[in-house]
Amino acid sequence: MNSQKNYFAIFVLGTDGTGIVADISKALFELGANINDSSHTIIGNQFAMLLLISTGPGYTLEKIQNVFQDICKKRNLTIHVHELKDEDIYRKSHEMGQLCVIHLYGADKPGIVYQVTNLLAKNNVNITDLSTRRFGNETNPIYIMYLEAEVPTAVDTRKLGSDLNKIAADLNVEIKYELEEVASL
Repeated sequence: MNSQKNYFAIFVLGTDGTGIVADISKALFELGANINDSSHTIIGNQFAMLLLISTGPGYTLEKIQNVFQDICKKRNLTIHVHELKDEDIYRKSHEMGQLCVIHLYGADKPGIVYQVTNLLAKNNVNITDLSTRRFGNETNPIYIMYLEAEVPTAVDTRKLGSDLNKIAADLNVEIKYELEEVASL
């Protein structure tokens, strides 16, 4: 590990409620930890959060876990702390490529996420963010997907777009995608 800092990934899961982020960030502030990166979402009524933090060199996995004991009991949360290696801290730099943003909208049916993500995987496209939502009632649910990905320069983006259009037609959904040149991913 880096002799000046220790890095940890923290996973939080539990029933949603006001103030969870404040409780977690207060505990980390009082610990003297820095939140380097974070993301959280609510899925159904479940709160899910992922944080990457850095601490001073004297902090151990057990010390970080102990900080959350009271919050876990108070809020009925599951919190897992994972110590990171140096190579886990920063994203690996990738070749120059394009940022791809995909929006999907249509009637919900099994296989939507699989078909889109499988196409991207087959083209060596790395998904960097994905969120889905289901709206409406049980008899007529609407599905929305938002996806960000890194498209390598070697990928034929016209064919990728054509393949996405074919998936949209097969699933009877709308897929809109945008490509943007990125200097360095």
